[in-house]
Parts: sequence; structure tokens; C-alpha cells
Amino acid sequence: MNNIRLIINDDYPLDSNTLDILKSMSQVEGIVKPIVALPDVHFKFSYYTPTGVVVLSKNTIIPKFVNANCGMSFIITPFFENDISEVILDKLFDYLRTNIAITTRISPLISVNDLSDIVKNGAEWVFDKHSLNRQDLLNFENNGSALKNDKRPMAKIMSFIPEYCKKIGLYSLGVLGYGNHFIELQKIDKVTNKPLADKFGISPGQLCFMIHSDSRAFGQSIYDFYSKKAKKLLGLQQVYKKIHYAIASSENSPEFIRNTLNLTNQALNRLKSTLYWKLDRINKKSSKFDAIGIETEEADAYITSTACAINFGYANRTYLASIIRDGFRKVFNKNAVDLTILYDGNHDSLQKETIDGNEFIVHRNGASRALSPQYFPNHPVFSYTGQPVLLPSALGRMSFLCAATKGCPESYYSACHGTGRLIDRGQARQIFKTQDVFNEVKKQNMKIYDYGKGYISEESPAAFKDAEKILETVINYNIADPVARLKPLAALKGWR
Repeated sequence: MNNIRLIINDDYPLDSNTLDILKSMSQVEGIVKPIVALPDVHFKFSYYTPTGVVVLSKNTIIPKFVNANCGMSFIITPFFENDISEVILDKLFDYLRTNIAITTRISPLISVNDLSDIVKNGAEWVFDKHSLNRQDLLNFENNGSALKNDKRPMAKIMSFIPEYCKKIGLYSLGVLGYGNHFIELQKIDKVTNKPLADKFGISPGQLCFMIHSDSRAFGQSIYDFYSKKAKKLLGLQQVYKKIHYAIASSENSPEFIRNTLNLTNQALNRLKSTLYWKLDRINKKSSKFDAIGIETEEADAYITSTACAINFGYANRTYLASIIRDGFRKVFNKNAVDLTILYDGNHDSLQKETIDGNEFIVHRNGASRALSPQYFPNHPVFSYTGQPVLLPSALGRMSFLCAATKGCPESYYSACHGTGRLIDRGQARQIFKTQDVFNEVKKQNMKIYDYGKGYISEESPAAFKDAEKILETVINYNIADPVARLKPLAALKGWR
């Protein structure tokens, strides 16, 4: 175990499957040992490596160590719980549901030139197009663009993105996604560190949002192209995905074909996750993790294309934030409503970082940065608080806003991105009943707004670890300190 550092809660010991894979990961040539497993670590039947893992390397990348790009935003509103009624809540979330797609859009929101701009500048494109406060870009990981300082011509950067990925990118902005993706309205239920809360600009009763989304089909198609998934399911999955992307990105595909394709894709994903769970013995993931030399063309293509997906993720979540702002303006009939994006960052990423003065290639799968104040010498807030750290919880349960006040070198300045699953998605649908989960959430006075697709049973609170215990571990290891407890009031969900 010298090659693996476990930062976990004693109440959630690792299962043998997860531990075996971590051991295989820790033996890959070229990585920096130990690798780190965070408090939310858990194995997914549908992926090669466990969620909640951080791996450093110097001269190599390991593509299978990183899943497709995903991340979260935290948004502060100027409103308080007393400002909203059930009628306003319904109007607001109806607006969000109308203007935010669950999956690949029927018609594009952006042009080819817009896509190129987003790939290069990330969130900044949305700030400019939708008149958000540019000061908030300081609060984004990488200031909202992983390619901001890249001096290569755009033609070179775009050359790493296959043409069909570019086409489907046009239909991927303004998409929430399904599964555990969400837009959740929360109130500051309790401030646990007033000085830090004051710095963040929050107080008890104030309304805020968490957004969990990614670069959707744009990033997923890039990931599928470079990850050589043809080995999975005898190559059938790769064949299906190529057909799916071709149809979804075609200008000539009728609307009913697109709708049918999206419904079929959701049904197949449900079936796939069930089969992965039930047939795991004949669907074992390869423990062979190929490393690629950083100086190779293959590594350059992989890192660059990943950065393109990361930037699209920044832009997509920022666009969703602009829709939330517009929703408030509409329901309150005000033009001056503005929101603050306190933080936006990835929890699936592959990028070069300087950690304690040394440069590494950091692979984070289901793990976010948690940088201490010294990494933000010029930031008006984070130079005092450290980076905001989000700890979302299960449906109806309290979440937490934290801050990396000290920073944890042992976790490579990384934090868990949630509480982590106890029960895999496919298995959860077999164990829990939809109505029971709805009833449980209703008891917490939380409202669920969805798109009428999929199953809530896979998101049963009982399928996840307890947030209080995960927070305890985060505190004990100095990963982050709690600033506020967040009570969920309503959530927009896209069920898979």
C-alpha cells in the first residue's frame, strides 16, 4: 500500500475490486507515487478506473486514468428564501426546463466560428455574449480557459478535433445532461465560518445554485475518439456511438429522428449500466494502462483535445448560469438582476500544474482542485480564503460550501467532488423504488423538476455515502474547512 495513499473515512473501507484496480494503477511506469484515493472513491462498472482518484506524472500521460470532462459551478444570487414563493419557484424552474436541454439540442445555439471561439476562450465567450460580470472570470479554474496562454494558431488547435465532433459541438451548448447532473437551488442554512462567509459574500437564508454539468456530446465524442473504446462490448459500443454522433450532428436529420435517437440513447445507457453490474465477471475492465510519452504527437493531441473539452465545459456551465439569471429577471420582471459566479472548476481533468514549485501532469478522475491561499496571491478573495471547495450531497440532503484555507499536499491539493456512491447506478434501479425516493425527497420539502425521462431510483439518497462523514474526513486532512451548510430547495434533473 506504499504506492497508494488512502484519504478515506473508516466507515467506508474500499471493496476488493476498487483496491485491485488502484494497485494496478499504482504500478504504471512513469507515474509519481503514491497515487491518491479521496473520500468519495468508488468503482464504476462502466469505466476503467475508480472515481475520486488523483495521479501525478512527469513525462507521461495515461488516457484511461481520466474520464470525460465534467465540473461544477457555485452561483450566489441576491435573493433570500423569503423572496420566493412556490408560484415563483414553479415559474423559475419552468423557464429553466424550457431553455435548457437535457441532451443534444434539436437545433444549434452557436455557429462554427462561435465553436472556435469557445474552444480557445472557454467561459469568456459566454461572458461577452451574455453580458455577465467579467470580474467573475477570476473565480474560474484557469480563469475559464485551459488554452488561454496557448500561442499555437487556432487552425492547429482545431486540427485535433475530428470533424464530426465539431459538428456535434454546435448542438451541445445549453445542455444539462442526465444521470447525476443537476441544477440545484439551495439556501444558506447555516454559516459555520463567518469571516470566510463574509469574504465569499454569503449570509444565512441567501439563495444560491450548484450546477453539475460538462461539455456534453462535444467532449464525449472527443473522448470516445481518442480513448480507443472499440475494445468494449466487442466494439459494438464504438460502432453505435459513431452512428449516434453522425445522425445527431447532421443538419439533415429531422426533429423526430433526433428525439427518437436521444430517447434510444437514454434507454441504452440504462440497459448498459444494468448489464455492466449484472455481467461484471464477463465485462472486466483491462488492468493494462498504457502510458504515452509527453513528447509524442499522440500525447499532444490528447492533452490539447482534452483542454478543448474543458473549455467547452466552462462555457456550457456559464451559459446555464446566464439562463438562471434570465429566469430570475423574467419571474421578477426586473432587468437589473445579476448573479455572482463564486467558483467554477473541473473534477475530471488532465492538465499541467505547478504544485509546491514542481511541474506535474495531473490526472484527476472525479476529483477537483483544492488550492490554498498562496496559489492566489492577487485574488481579492481567494488570497484570504483559498479556493472554494464544493461538497454536493444526495437528493434532499445537506450539501456544503468549503474553502481550502490550509491546503493539503498529501492529496496533491485535491478534494473529492461529492460524497461518492455506495451502490452502482444499475444496481440502485433494482433495489429502490421510484415513488419511495420521491416521497423521501418530498419529506425534506424539496421540489424536483425533471424532463419526464429516466428513473429517480438510481439517485436514491441511500445509494450514496453520508455527507457529514465525508466532510469529517475533508476537515481532518486539512483538504478544506466548511464555510456554510446548504439546504436543497429545488432541483432540475435529467434522468438517464
